[in-house]
Amino acid sequence: MDPFDDISEFEKTMKKMLENFFGKGSIEVFGPTQRRQRNKTPGVREPITEINETKDEVIVTIEIPGATKEDISLDVSSNGIEISAKTQRLTDSGEVSGTSSTEFKKFMSLPTDVDPDSVNASYKNGILEIKLKKLKQTKSKKVTIK
Repeated sequence: MDPFDDISEFEKTMKKMLENFFGKGSIEVFGPTQRRQRNKTPGVREPITEINETKDEVIVTIEIPGATKEDISLDVSSNGIEISAKTQRLTDSGEVSGTSSTEFKKFMSLPTDVDPDSVNASYKNGILEIKLKKLKQTKSKKVTIK
């Protein structure tokens, strides 16, 4: 059984309880899920991400539970990151056994230009951390037109 099925069921229950209390509305309990990705590929989850900046680098943290580093594909350009991962697990619940898979995909623009050759990525306990050095910003120069 996919652990995200439990989360989805919990989310539905919480949404129903909150709607009964507050009335109908748009209540989103957890990070991005399939129903909020109307224009995206069905069955693909968008991982929860966080982007932070220091003076010299951009740090991107992405949650990809259940993946191994071999499952993850990362493409970096000077102004964006594309991440994809597909996890497969063997399931055995007594009488039924098989495999379940989860696919993650996301493209994000970065807040500033970075050096794609400076990427340092590490993956541990479901968290992918990507560190990128910022490109030096050149100052503008006033030009006299002749």
